Amino acid sequence: MPSLPALVAAAALATAATAAVGWARAHARLRYEQLRARLNRERQTALLDAVRRLGAAAADSLDAVRAELDGAIRRIAPAVDAVLIFDADADGQLVCVRASGARVAYFGGTRIARERASNLPVLALERGHRVTLGADATCGFHPADRFAVAVPLPRGDGPAGAVYAAAPRPVDDAAVEALVALADHAAFAYGLAREREADRRRAEYDALTGLLAPRALRERLALMIEAARGAQLGRVALLFVDTDGFKAWNDAYGHAAGDALLRALAGVLRAAAGPGDVAARNGGDEFCLVLAATEKSRAIERAQALCRAIETLDVAHLRPASGGFAARITASIGVAAYPTDAATASALLERADEAMYHSKRGGRNRVSYAGVDGTLLEAARAALTVS
Repeated sequence: MPSLPALVAAAALATAATAAVGWARAHARLRYEQLRARLNRERQTALLDAVRRLGAAAADSLDAVRAELDGAIRRIAPAVDAVLIFDADADGQLVCVRASGARVAYFGGTRIARERASNLPVLALERGHRVTLGADATCGFHPADRFAVAVPLPRGDGPAGAVYAAAPRPVDDAAVEALVALADHAAFAYGLAREREADRRRAEYDALTGLLAPRALRERLALMIEAARGAQLGRVALLFVDTDGFKAWNDAYGHAAGDALLRALAGVLRAAAGPGDVAARNGGDEFCLVLAATEKSRAIERAQALCRAIETLDVAHLRPASGGFAARITASIGVAAYPTDAATASALLERADEAMYHSKRGGRNRVSYAGVDGTLLEAARAALTVS
């Protein structure tokens, strides 16, 4: 039997061991709490930084907001390796407008019907709040997803889309809360960017015809010339189109019929534009067609075809049935080309405008251009002298 001193020593050792274990556990808990507090501080810092950066991105574009949201998600929850952002289209389907991460990159452009009730983004939109993987028989987008959350991105008139974040391992609750808070802030930036893009689009396109507006035309023409300048044998041609007989039409039938005619003419220009070409309304009853990578001789041929298309356009159904006056609608067209006729966008517009007025003076319903010596000529009479 152990002696009393041995028993006392053993008890002391046991007590010390128990105390050591308790201290180690307390220390581990303290370290864990300190680590969690540090992670939470870092997440809060990342969230505040993301809010600032999302605001700046909103002034740029929707794509910039999407990219910033993607990056912020990964900074807040480093375990996340897959981010999908969805927008609702006109038919109510969800369209994947951003697919980030090797595991989900092929989901870009995917459409999801709103009837797929087990899909996380669909559920998030229907319910108006977060939905996580595993709840209510939901499924992820990838078999390797062990964590996933979908959060709606609402706007003033209702849900506009959703963001989906996934990871191959669990993500702690604090990170999930931070992701939800981030999505709430992103929704505001998203809506602001959407409104600004709509404003830019309204400024870029003519409201009546849907063609490019005058200012946007000049910007696009300048960009096309710059691109041609840097390319071997780069060519750009411009057709300046003025409607013959529009004032008489408008005076006889009224502004509603005039608007209908302008929309019809815009349809003719849109049909005449090929890949890479730009159709625009220059104001009033003037239009422009910018032809990419097109030689001047070919541009004149296309201008003649456009002139014939406008001359043969059926406009009878566009005027009131009671209208007795029959206005004849044709077009006077001027052609100019880079680099043959001008080296800048503004100069090219001036040369094409001058050629158009030559068509007007020559009797209208014709195509004009500058010959090799700068003399203005009608296409039908001197097509072989094209430079």
